[in-house]
Order: sequence, then structure tokens, then C-alpha cells
Amino acid sequence: MNIGIDIDGVLTDLEGYIKTVGKKYMIENNLGFDDTMNTNTIYGFLSKEDSYQFWDTHWEKYATTIKPRKNASKVIEKLKNNGNKIIIITARTYDSQIIKNGVKRQKNMEELIIKWLDKNSIKYDKIVFSNLNKLKACLDNKIDIMLEDSVSNIEQLKDYVKILCFDAKYNQSYTNSQIFRVYNWDDVYNIINKI
Repeated sequence: MNIGIDIDGVLTDLEGYIKTVGKKYMIENNLGFDDTMNTNTIYGFLSKEDSYQFWDTHWEKYATTIKPRKNASKVIEKLKNNGNKIIIITARTYDSQIIKNGVKRQKNMEELIIKWLDKNSIKYDKIVFSNLNKLKACLDNKIDIMLEDSVSNIEQLKDYVKILCFDAKYNQSYTNSQIFRVYNWDDVYNIINKI
């Protein structure tokens, strides 16, 4: 099988990062923080303006230092050893802008991702930098199963590939009989073996 894997929210715990690092940032900047919010957006803990400011100062650190979810590397290696092809499909692109101290800098996001995957022993056969059109990436690469967390991406893909949705507060209200909800990488392995 060809297995597509998203990075943010799937290989990483993006929600956890926002809740911990974002909470500290908001408290330090007197912006307030409500970790009980029930929201369908990934940035639900931050206003739109605050989220831009937060990522301006934290994106590069997040992209280079966040740890992968527990057992991600181990499960991916087992999936590869079972004969599956692993294709990383990410919306992070080459021209992603990192802003530091109010100054925009182009950063080679592809290079950052490849270094991060290597540093964290994430094995893969191919990386696709897809902007926001993951459907084309999935079809072009004959993806059978896609691991995703974004509701908009799941909606785009659900009629074409099997979806394993990584559970997060921002996607819990989404229900669809065509998706499998997973809570960790051991769930991923068990469900893929049943498909």
C-alpha cells in the first residue's frame, strides 16, 4: 500500500505545542488564554492576530525542535518493513516565510523538514510538498491511506482515499463513516493491518 502521512498534527502534536508554548506566550504577553475552548480551528486558543504574532516568533523553533509523536518512527519503520511505501505529504512549502523581529526571511522549508525527519529517524520513500492541494498529491502518488488531522483536507480527500484522522480538539466534532479516528501511532498500525 501507498501510505500518505501529514506532518503537523500527525507526525507532531501541533495542538499540544500550541497549548503549552502558546499558553506561555499568551500569559507572558497578557493576551489571556482559555484552554477550555471548544473550537474547530487549530488556532482556537489564539485569536487570528495573536496566532500570526505567535508563529512569527515560534515557527522556526517549532519546525526544527518539536519531537515526533510517541512511536511514530517505530510504527513507520514497521509499516515500511511490511512492504508499504511511505510518502510524506505536507503543506509546508519551500517559500514558507519565517518572520523574526518583524522582518520576513525566506527559509528553505524543504531543507528544514528533511533535516527534521532525518534527525528523528522518520523513514520515508518520498516527500511531496503540496501547498494546500493534497488531493492532487494523493492521486499523483496513488495513495491508498492518508493520515491527516485537518478537517478541510479530510473533506477534500475522503471520497478518494481511506483516511486515518489523528484526533485533536479542533477535529473532534467532525464525523464521517468513511474515516478511521486514531489517537496514537499504535492505533495507526493496528488499523492499517486490518484494512
